[in-house]
Amino acid sequence: MLEIFRRNLFINSVLLLPYIFIVRANTLLNPVAFELNSTSNFLQKLIFHNIVNPLAQNIFANLLIFVQALLINYIFIKHKLSREITLFAGLFYILFVSLIADNMLLSNVLIANTFIILAFKNLLETYNNSQSTAFIFNTGFMIGLASLYYSPYFAFIFFGVIALLLLRSFKFIEKIQFFIGVFVPYFLLFTYRYWNDIPFIELNFISEVFFRWPTIQTSGLVVFYVSVAILLFGIIMGLFNYGNFTAKKSIQTQKKIDIVYWILLFCLISFLVFSSEQETHLMTLAFPLCLLIGISVSDTKNRIFYELLHIILLSLIFISQFKLINF
Repeated sequence: MLEIFRRNLFINSVLLLPYIFIVRANTLLNPVAFELNSTSNFLQKLIFHNIVNPLAQNIFANLLIFVQALLINYIFIKHKLSREITLFAGLFYILFVSLIADNMLLSNVLIANTFIILAFKNLLETYNNSQSTAFIFNTGFMIGLASLYYSPYFAFIFFGVIALLLLRSFKFIEKIQFFIGVFVPYFLLFTYRYWNDIPFIELNFISEVFFRWPTIQTSGLVVFYVSVAILLFGIIMGLFNYGNFTAKKSIQTQKKIDIVYWILLFCLISFLVFSSEQETHLMTLAFPLCLLIGISVSDTKNRIFYELLHIILLSLIFISQFKLINF
């Protein structure tokens, strides 16, 4: 089945949409609505107060994942992260965001992933670009929006600075442009709340910042731990294959692949620093992991291994969402 998405054809990209609805079938058969808490901000309410119906929310989530997958494939192909042009990165993003059953709904972190993907897209456009003011501003702006939907992404402000330093001679004026972009969404929300005499709560999450060691759950099903193990295996495989990913590729591509590893690192840092649920935060790994696995699948000669991995991931998704195993 993977071979269908090896070629970059228009019809293959379109096929990702029915693929999403099949993989996430339970979101249509037994839809669950996302519940906002009392500290939800205006942007979060803007979506969830206008899409209340559980089925409508899940259809919107599937369409959003489709758009995200297309964006990821666009980045993957345009910046030549692999030696072959394939659609595997977007395909594996669909699998990774669907791997944990509790994440099978429209959520703030899923929405925030859109802005992180767009931030990464704008970030890569700054490489060897003398007219990159708009891209630098947009990178900061997208990270700011992402952090408003999912507060641990606030840590990615530092990721943005590091990534820009790696990609270009990051001048002082460009740093100002980046930070202005980050805080424009907060300023606009502050203005809206001040104008309507509403208390400003968007930065309340700062009071919950702390360093911690991850807690281990003991009440989940076996399939949950297997799914987490698959994600960890993907990270380990990505780390050990760094040399293969960057071999025989231009310096430009190598630097862009390095940025993907920095995203992985900040996914861990943001989990340790900010208060978040394990299952929810696992979705942040989907974007960097899909790029690394996409490179590996595209460049490998051992196609049978990844066909088996694809089948295993699909099996885990269907087992977890339909609760086919009760232990």
